[in-house]
Amino acid sequence: MKRINPNLIIVPLEFKIACTIYKLDMAQVLQILIDHVTLYDTICQKYNEGFSEASRMIVWYVRSKGKIRVNSRAMRKCKQLFWDNLRHIEILARKKKRGWKTATKRSYTRCFVETIFRSMERLHTPSDLVYLDEFSTLKLSKDFCVLCEIHNCYPKEYLEYFMGQISLADAHARKGLKMPPDNATFMFFQNIANGFGRDASGLLDLSDFEIDFYEKMDEIRLALYIVRDLEERTAILGNHYLSHYQSMNPQ
Repeated sequence: MKRINPNLIIVPLEFKIACTIYKLDMAQVLQILIDHVTLYDTICQKYNEGFSEASRMIVWYVRSKGKIRVNSRAMRKCKQLFWDNLRHIEILARKKKRGWKTATKRSYTRCFVETIFRSMERLHTPSDLVYLDEFSTLKLSKDFCVLCEIHNCYPKEYLEYFMGQISLADAHARKGLKMPPDNATFMFFQNIANGFGRDASGLLDLSDFEIDFYEKMDEIRLALYIVRDLEERTAILGNHYLSHYQSMNPQ
């Protein structure tokens, strides 16, 4: 079995392309994801913008592995404490008492997450920082670390799964064909592009080259009206976006 290198985060090309087109910093996008992952929201059935998509992404990844769930190695020495605190979080997540706001209940779970965090062995999250590259670091939250250890996963596994779900060409092709989106992870990314979780008060500083690209992008979408095949439409858009990415990031 191929061993995972926990120190090397592989960034998919499609994710790089999407961030370039939307003028997003990749580290900022991933940090927003990390900051919205909570143990509370993996359990809570109520939708909470940002938190639900980010937290359920963890569940989707674990399911995608297609393996029978194994016991957390990090919780072996504090198993009873872990289950006791998890039970308290579940009670809050499922509580429907009138007047209790979601943010308040989520805040109340922090002490339980903190207790688990301090008691578990940090086998997959030995550091609170992970390096995206030699210039960018990501700060892991306690919730994120706990969820890594619960499922015996390295942070990079969750981050790479998230990035692997992002394809601007596929999303735009589906939108042009009026097909319903089937990727909640991409919708979370789209929300970030629209300003969620970041300071979007400043105007984008676009070069003449970028303005020309966006104008051509609209023209291509109109020209693609006659192309009704999803794969063909995705390929055409993908080639156009790749060309722009390569122009913006010459080797």
